[in-house]
Amino acid sequence: MKGQLSLRSQLSLVLGGLALAILGGVGGYLGGIATDELFTAQQAVVRSTAQSAAELLASQLRDREREIELLSLAPHLAQGGLDSSLVRDSLDRRAALHDEFAWLGVADPDGKVLQATGGMLMGRSVAQREWFIAARERVYVGDVHEAKLLATLLPAQPSGEPTRFIDFAAPIRDADGRLRGVVGAHAHWRWITGLVDGVTRRQSPGGGIDALILDRDGRVLYPEALKAAQADGQPVLPTALVNGRVEGALRFGDGKEYLTSEAALHARTNAELGWRIVARQPMELALRPVHELRRELALLGVFVAAALVLSALVLARRVSRPVEELARIARRVETERVVPEFPERPAYLELAHLSDAMRSMTRSLLDTEHELQQSNATLESQVQERTAELQAANAALEHLATRDPLTGLHNRRNLDTRLDEALALDRRYGVPHGRVHGLLLIDVDHFKHINDAHGHPAGDAVLRQLAQLLLATVRASDVAARFGGEEFAVLLPELTGAVDAVMTAEKIRQAVESTRFGAVGKVTVSVGVSLATPEDADARPLIDRADAALYEAKRSGRNSVVLKSAEPAA
Repeated sequence: MKGQLSLRSQLSLVLGGLALAILGGVGGYLGGIATDELFTAQQAVVRSTAQSAAELLASQLRDREREIELLSLAPHLAQGGLDSSLVRDSLDRRAALHDEFAWLGVADPDGKVLQATGGMLMGRSVAQREWFIAARERVYVGDVHEAKLLATLLPAQPSGEPTRFIDFAAPIRDADGRLRGVVGAHAHWRWITGLVDGVTRRQSPGGGIDALILDRDGRVLYPEALKAAQADGQPVLPTALVNGRVEGALRFGDGKEYLTSEAALHARTNAELGWRIVARQPMELALRPVHELRRELALLGVFVAAALVLSALVLARRVSRPVEELARIARRVETERVVPEFPERPAYLELAHLSDAMRSMTRSLLDTEHELQQSNATLESQVQERTAELQAANAALEHLATRDPLTGLHNRRNLDTRLDEALALDRRYGVPHGRVHGLLLIDVDHFKHINDAHGHPAGDAVLRQLAQLLLATVRASDVAARFGGEEFAVLLPELTGAVDAVMTAEKIRQAVESTRFGAVGKVTVSVGVSLATPEDADARPLIDRADAALYEAKRSGRNSVVLKSAEPAA
């Protein structure tokens, strides 16, 4: 018919369109994944730079602190004369080994400098210096500050910046613990900034990544240009970066967007400096690999599309040729009413015989395959049923052994096991970094009245809803359990102190108070809080303190949180 496309044209359009659609879909999908991976990888580089710089600074600060602490324990300081040449030689050797030290010195208990590298400040008093005052009691690490007494004795910085130091100091005591003096050291601030710049150069050579050092209040300590701009009141840092730890694309005071990541400096020294390391990379540099990949994918897509279209045309021609020949023969039969001779090429006659043979063979194979599939499906169904039954039985046994049947929370037996495990870990490893575990005992206020007024099913519904509320409120590492009756317990591992436990208890109390419990309406709870102590022989004292705190919360009017601390040892 006129206006109707031929089979070859339709095949060409369908195959070509299908190939282009598949190429576009797969290419777009893979391209999106690749660009996301590149961006994520670049973010990881920036994050790694910040973390590496923070870890290096933490390590170096701890090493210098340890160096001064060990020096204060040296026999020639703890026993000999502090004004001896042996002390002077020891200071000079350390200054030679550590060029980051601008000054090392020893002062007597009154603050008079007895020995110092280069003879600087000999005979001068440092009694009013913060490092001397603090180091009379403990090992001291001070925040960055501008030089005071040494400002006129040291050469000026090549860049014109003020001379700034990080202070390290430690007390010198004799065998009886009496203070003999203080050893102190001033480390160049450029040592700190050099460590940070070295990390950025190693992590991403030529990648445009730079690093900032911020203090605990979000003020810039380095680089000097941003520090000076911030001091003049200019907006330098994004508000989000000043207020908290963030990661991603941020706009800085220069109007440019940077791929940004931050790492806190956990120096674990005797003074937590609270510094934060911020690594950033201009977005145009961070996205350069992404743009290059997209350009390469576009060029590759053009070439592949052309090859697919050409292949579709060739394939359509080869597929349609036998059909077109059969159509011509059919038209001759229709017009001539005679059986024409088929071409001498055997493909056409073989095609007819092959079609008949394949039709018969396919029917037989499909019947056989259908029977096999039915048999396999039956067998697989049986295996799956048996497996599911076994898994369900195992899951049910485990649930019965560890879970409360009404609320789905951990049962009392499992809670006791978790408490014993926490206590065993504390005994074996001690309390890491001052962290402890705590216990909350939670009791539903006036629960008997709920049962009496609304019936036991309503009371059970309250307990189930309260259990779900607990799971949604506590951390994933916390263990929520039904302690008995209308009483619940929450084991809080890895707390920094009593404040964390009380805050969690108050969060639970407020969540319950603000929730409506079906027909019962408003419900409140009382919470008793206790913390584990090294003196606890087992979990019983921890539970007893929490129970006593709960009782006190009940007695004080309910709907409250009470913390019960351990009694001091006699």
